[in-house]
Amino acid sequence: MLAVNYSTIRNNLKTYCDKATDMYETVIVTRKDEKNVVLLSLEKYNALIKSRP
Repeated sequence: MLAVNYSTIRNNLKTYCDKATDMYETVIVTRKDEKNVVLLSLEKYNALIKSRP
């Protein structure tokens, strides 16, 4: 799991998208006021959704 700030991911979006899809890395994008978001591959997201009751 990686944590990067908004400016870093904005400047390196392709790199972090590749990490999420090619290496199945979860990327936490840290933002002001703790309005953080998570970037993950569609495959990983679908697995999470599928495992929900």
